[in-house]
Amino acid sequence: MKKFTVTLLQLNAWVAVLIGSFIVLDPVSMLSAHGLQSDLSAGLMSELRAPGGLLIAAGLLIAYCSLHDNSLEQGLFIAMLVYGGYGSARLIGFLVDGLPPMEILIATTIELVLFGLSLVTMIQLRNHPLAQTA
Repeated sequence: MKKFTVTLLQLNAWVAVLIGSFIVLDPVSMLSAHGLQSDLSAGLMSELRAPGGLLIAAGLLIAYCSLHDNSLEQGLFIAMLVYGGYGSARLIGFLVDGLPPMEILIATTIELVLFGLSLVTMIQLRNHPLAQTA
């Protein structure tokens, strides 16, 4: 169980760092890759970069938690906040704004899968605390 948890946390961590870095370094390309308008003001570009920075920080914290046995649950909790927050906010957006391009639907699916895997793993760790050491 511990190996799976560490692997899941590493996956969660580096996906967040990768996406966050892409957003911070080149938000125009990120928008274009999703079929969205990329001619934006400096203020809006800054607003796009800010959550990218938060994704990088959260990803690095999740990676740190994956390296310490006593922090695995905290890492899962952070991953659930990140991916559950993004995925649920996107679902609300679908209801309010309609369906976005396919790339956003795929991103939402990935976010909700990572959230779900983290949630199930957290439940298993809480129900079987000795499994953390195996």
